[in-house]
Amino acid sequence: MNKKIPAVLAALLFTAAALNAQKGFSLRLAGGYAWPGFLKTESIMGPRVDPKNPYTDALVPMADIEHPNDSINSYQLVRGSYGQGMNFTLGLGYQINRYFGVELGVSYLKSATIGCKQNYELIYDAGGGFFAHSPYTMSVDMKTNAFGLQVSPAIYVQAAKPGWKVYPYARVGVSLPVYGGLTHTIDIHIQDEVFTDAPAIATILGKSPYFLGNNTKVTLKTEGTVSLGVNGALGVKYEPLPFMGVFAEVNGQYLVTRAKRSDITQWDVDGVSKLDARGPYRTMFNYVDELTPSSNNGDNNKDVNGNPKFDPNKAKDDIRPTGPFSNIGINIGVSFVFGKETLKKKEKKPAGQ
Repeated sequence: MNKKIPAVLAALLFTAAALNAQKGFSLRLAGGYAWPGFLKTESIMGPRVDPKNPYTDALVPMADIEHPNDSINSYQLVRGSYGQGMNFTLGLGYQINRYFGVELGVSYLKSATIGCKQNYELIYDAGGGFFAHSPYTMSVDMKTNAFGLQVSPAIYVQAAKPGWKVYPYARVGVSLPVYGGLTHTIDIHIQDEVFTDAPAIATILGKSPYFLGNNTKVTLKTEGTVSLGVNGALGVKYEPLPFMGVFAEVNGQYLVTRAKRSDITQWDVDGVSKLDARGPYRTMFNYVDELTPSSNNGDNNKDVNGNPKFDPNKAKDDIRPTGPFSNIGINIGVSFVFGKETLKKKEKKPAGQ
């Protein structure tokens, strides 16, 4: 047996005993603000609004659009991240020793609002497969935001040498969304003249597949499915008391969530709900990774004559969209360690010693 092994073991045990002098359960409370981060982020998805294709409901990249006639004057994708906004974190963990610890963080995010504006020439179905132009326009104001709750198992390292009251630390973990969703609100306005000077066009717009009026308000809610990301932080902690620290950190996250389903929960035409008239196929969306001949999608599936093949009484199957939640932010907070060494009172030495 190598005689060096007992000496090494003894050294390791001594080191472990010294390190464990600061072990205990930990609690971290933090709050801050984050901005879109990493690569310029992805494009934001939103409901398709297009008077020339009223039969097609889907999530497409949101864009600022000027489409006054047959040619598009302007088309600019909206990029950003639902990770932008206020966030709050509660971290529960265990400090293994003075330098290492593990934590389970629970974070709540309320995202900033992302929006776009679109203007179209009002093109309507004239029957027989033909669309007619009109001198009127349709304007769209679309906004979206998100809220979410996620858990983040993590490990952290801190350079907390004995006697130091200010020291750096780092944390790295995974992001696991457990609850939340996206909300899109769409405000569609058609020129008043359509409903006074051109009542025939107004009658067409009020029926299927348009279900539009002078002012139409739509709300779409999207629910996510299992997604996985990574996060990390670099910070500085000030320890005024052995069991309490105040910290400030720069943190970042890479997370792209996957959608499970969407539901149109509001379709009000001049104050009158048309939700039931649109039916399940045009109000509910089930997201899949692949469309097949058995998918309930009339845009993808056709019968032998080339006509759309779908069940109007079931949700529409569509390709799964994603939502970017990557960000870079700043947080401040306070942390506590509850252990024998951090909470015990120091004994006073007898006089003269």
